[in-house]
Amino acid sequence: MARLRKELTSQAPLTPALTSWAEALGDAIGRGMLRALNTGMPVMGSVAPSPGNGAVMAGRRRGRPPKTVAGGPVPMDRRCTVSGCTREQRSKGLCSAHYQAERRRQIATGKPA
Repeated sequence: MARLRKELTSQAPLTPALTSWAEALGDAIGRGMLRALNTGMPVMGSVAPSPGNGAVMAGRRRGRPPKTVAGGPVPMDRRCTVSGCTREQRSKGLCSAHYQAERRRQIATGKPA
């Protein structure tokens, strides 16, 4: 059984300030939708649009954003323990690339972590 709706006539009328705010909000939403429609949406599987034509770029990087380099190179005590690697260690003394490679090697050989 459907629920009965409340009558809207019992509410107080909207103030002019609230009415103008709602109209401005509706206009802003409409302009945003129009801008999105005019610039075009990227189509999956299509060639990426060139940056000069004003279209939205679809090739965004996924995952954790890279850390910003604030103080130059990584200190020796925070470097990956693999010889020749200058990246910062994340877990168990390894950088993220070498840690993932070690995990894949352990999974392939069947050794517990």
